[in-house]
Amino acid sequence: MKYPKWINVHQKLDRQVDPDPVKTVAKQLASMDPPIKPGDRIAITAGSRFIANLVDITKAVADYLKSRGAEPFVVPAMGSHGGATDAGQLKLLADFGFTEERLQVPIRSSMEVIQLGEVEGIPILFDKTACGADGIVVINRVKPHQFFKKEIQSGLNKMMALGLGKKKGADTIHGCGRTDILGDIGDFICSRAPILFGVAILENAYDETRNIAVLKPEEFKEYDAAWAKKARGLMPKIPIRDLDLIIVEEMGKDISGSGMDTNVIGFTRRSDPTGQVAVPLAVLDLTEKSDGNAIGMGLADFVTQRLVSKVDRDKTNINVIATGVFSAGRIPITLTSEQEIIEVILSKLEDPEKARIIRIKNTFHIDSFMATTGLREDIDKNEALSVIGKPMDTVFNVDHTLQFEY
Repeated sequence: MKYPKWINVHQKLDRQVDPDPVKTVAKQLASMDPPIKPGDRIAITAGSRFIANLVDITKAVADYLKSRGAEPFVVPAMGSHGGATDAGQLKLLADFGFTEERLQVPIRSSMEVIQLGEVEGIPILFDKTACGADGIVVINRVKPHQFFKKEIQSGLNKMMALGLGKKKGADTIHGCGRTDILGDIGDFICSRAPILFGVAILENAYDETRNIAVLKPEEFKEYDAAWAKKARGLMPKIPIRDLDLIIVEEMGKDISGSGMDTNVIGFTRRSDPTGQVAVPLAVLDLTEKSDGNAIGMGLADFVTQRLVSKVDRDKTNINVIATGVFSAGRIPITLTSEQEIIEVILSKLEDPEKARIIRIKNTFHIDSFMATTGLREDIDKNEALSVIGKPMDTVFNVDHTLQFEY
C-alpha cells in the first residue's frame, strides 16, 4: 500500500476573550439588581455540555444570590442525558466539576415534571423541583444547533424548553418536528414559571468565554437570536470541502449534543437532491465523559472497534429516541483500526499518495489539524491557513493509529 505524506496545519481563528467572566457576571448582577427577597429559594440550571468557566460562573451566581439572603440550589437541566435518571444526571454534572463541595450549594436532581400548559398543541413539561422554587436562573451558552435551525437555536430558550423539560419534555418537543418553536415556548415558560434572570454565554472559536450577559427574561429571545448568528460566524469549520476522507479522533456528549458538531464539520450526512454524497467520515473513539452515550455515531461512515466497545446501548438509545433522529444511533461500518479505515479509502483511489484527507482531534479543536500533502495547494491559497513544520510520512503506532500529535 502506498501512503500519502502529512502536514500539520494551523487555522487562524477568532480569539477575543473575556479576561474575567466571574467579575463580569458579578458586575452585571449588581447593576441589574434582580428582585430577590431573603429566604427565596432559587433554582440555578446546569446543563450537560462542557462550557468554559461554567462552574465558576454558576458559583458566582450562587454567591450573589446568597449575598442577597436567598437560598440557591442547582438543578440538572439536560433533558434525557445521563441515562434519564436522577443519579445519572448527578454523575454527569460531577464529571464537569459541579459538586456541592465546589459550589457550596445543594444539587437537587429529579426527573419529575409538571405540565405548564400547551403551545400550539404541544404540551410543555417542566422540572417540578425548579418550578416549585421562588425563582429560576437559566444559564447556557448560545450557539447554532444541529436540529433547531431557525432564529432561536441553542441558548436560554432551549435550556428552559428541553433542558428543564427533562426526558418527557425533550421527547415531546423533539417529537413534534418543529424547528421554529423554541422562542414561543420560551415566552410561554417565562409567563408560567418563576424565571428570575438568565446568563447567556458566547464562546470564541477556541471555546473560551468571549462575551457574557446577565439578562431579564424579556431579553432572552433577542440575545438567543443575535448571538446564535454571531456564534455561527465565529465557529471554526473544516476549511476544505473537496476531500476523500475526514477522520475525527474522538466524539462525545461533552463535545456536542450529537457527539460531533455538524456545523463544524460542514457536510450534510446524506445525499442531497442532486445526488451528491457526503465526504466519507470516520470516527475513532468515544470520550470518557460520554459515559457510553454514543449518539451521533450514525453520522459517520466508519468507526473503530474501540469506539463500539465503549457504547452503552441503553444510554445511547434513550438519547437518540428523545431526539427523534433515529439514524444518529446506528452503528456504521466497524473496522479494527484507523489504519484499516485509511487503507479502505486509499484502495479506492487511483493515486493514494495524492489522497485528500483531513484529520481533526474533535469538533472542539480544529485550530490545528493534520492534512495530507495532496491538499497543499488548497491550503496555500487560504490566508487563514499556514503549514507548520515539514511533511511527515504515514507511520502507525502499535495500536494502528497514526503516529503524530496536533
